[in-house]
Amino acid sequence: MSAPLHTFTSHTAGKNARVSIYSDRIEWELQRGVSGGKITAGLMTGGLSLLATGVKNGKAGTEMIPVRQITSVLTKRDGFLNTIVSVVTAGNTVDFRVSHSEAKEIRDILNRLMLAV
Repeated sequence: MSAPLHTFTSHTAGKNARVSIYSDRIEWELQRGVSGGKITAGLMTGGLSLLATGVKNGKAGTEMIPVRQITSVLTKRDGFLNTIVSVVTAGNTVDFRVSHSEAKEIRDILNRLMLAV
């Protein structure tokens, strides 16, 4: 397996996804995070609910997009610090929220890979 061309963290919907761009695909993984609601419930029940359900939420997952399926890469400013990089395929659009400077680098890499296919 080859090394990624670029790796970054996307800050979307209160969660951080680890994203890697390879020459033939984009992969990302959303780790299970600590649930604030579960911590609160655990404090209120003296820890009994944490013993039953654990501290982590269930919102974890991975996804992969082959570069050959990408039809477009769009960017849109999202406040003073961030830009949303939208990767469009025939059946889906995936948004990555990153710094303005990182957005330019990601867009350039993906455009270069799309043109090489």
